[in-house]
Parts: sequence; C-alpha cells; structure tokens
Amino acid sequence: MKENIKTIASALLLAIAIRIVLFEAFEIEGPSMEPSLLNGDRVVVAKFMFGLFLPFTDHAVLTWNSPKPTDVVILKSPMDNIDIVKRVIGVAGDRIEVRKDVVYRNGRPIPRRALGPCRPDPCSQYGGSSELLACSLWEERIFKHRYSVNFAEDSVENMTDTEPVIVPEGQLFVLGDHRDHSNDSRFFGLVPANRVKGRALSIYWSSQSAAEAVSRGQEGPWWSRIRFCRMAHAVR
Repeated sequence: MKENIKTIASALLLAIAIRIVLFEAFEIEGPSMEPSLLNGDRVVVAKFMFGLFLPFTDHAVLTWNSPKPTDVVILKSPMDNIDIVKRVIGVAGDRIEVRKDVVYRNGRPIPRRALGPCRPDPCSQYGGSSELLACSLWEERIFKHRYSVNFAEDSVENMTDTEPVIVPEGQLFVLGDHRDHSNDSRFFGLVPANRVKGRALSIYWSSQSAAEAVSRGQEGPWWSRIRFCRMAHAVR
C-alpha cells in the first residue's frame, strides 16, 4: 500500500512539474488568429523555450530566451491578465508601424500577396467564423517564414494605424492573424517579453462548438463537429 501511494505521488509530482516547466495545453477562443488557428483548436504550448512561468503569476520568474519574429505565442494580456494567443511581429530593435492595414517593419512593408477570398476550413463544412464574413486571405512573409492572415472587406472602416515605435529591449510587438478581429499591440501597446508563457507548437485537438454548429444550421452529434484533419498539424 505504501509503495502504491509513493508511485501515485511521484506520478502526480512529475505531471505537475511537466505542466509547470515543460508543456501546457491551451484552447483557442475566438477568431483573432484565423486562419492559422480556429476557435476550438487546442494546442500544445512549449513553456520551457523562454523561461519559468509559474501558475497564478502574470510574468516569468526567470527568463533565458526571447521569442523571435513570426513565433505564435501564448501570453498574459497586459489589459486584463487573461491568456491570449498572438503572433510576434517586432522584437527588440525593430521599428514597427501600421498604416492602412499594412505593417511596416524597419521602414519596409512586410511582403504580402493576395490569396483570394476567405475560405472555410478544408477539413469539412465546419470552418472558422471567417467563412461567414466578407474577407480576403493574404500571405505575409518575414524572413523566409510565410503565414496567412485575414482582412475584412470593410477593413478600410476598421483600420487602426499606429505611430512608429522602436521596440525596446525586453518588449514585443504582437498582432493577431485576423487583423480586423484581434485585440493586440495596436490597441494595448508593446508587451513585456516576460509575459510570454510559451510558444504554440502543434494542434492536438480541434472541434467546432455546439453553438457555432447551431448558428450555421449544422446540428449533429458531437463527433460530427471534430476537425480530424487539423490534428497533429504544426502551428505556423
């Protein structure tokens, strides 16, 4: 009996240590990272990459690395301390400015090309919320890394320009991939790098919510809402 208790206790301590130091699961809520991440995606977050982020805190107690541009990270929002997911656009020394929905990095617009209208998730009829919106899909590139972003067709009315800012040491400029449905550095400013909990690695589960299915007239059993083809995909 005593040995069993020791074994169970050791397993629990190991699981807690893994969650605190190494990995954590995170569920995507809302459309702010579409098309890269959809509402209902669940991702594995590597916490060990940047520092030691303890539970019930709003910043890392110890850091040993910083995110790089294009990393998709989980961070504590500087507005309300909830966990949010964003893409890193600017790091220390970068000059960032947003004008008319174009992001300028170090004086040059981030290269991008149009891919066409927003389209549903390829897994099934269950896609992101963007399939219900009039929006366009674009590909941006920083260095050699390419990723997709969405813009609403009425984005001219929703534009949020920013003043040029040089990102200081220990700070980050972050954006959501759905540029017209994201609360990010355009609104709350730069984010201290020690508020980053970790980098999103891959999608381990994905399903549409029952409310979303009902809103689309796609009611069905719970398993019909699972997006199997998104699972085990790396977060780009």
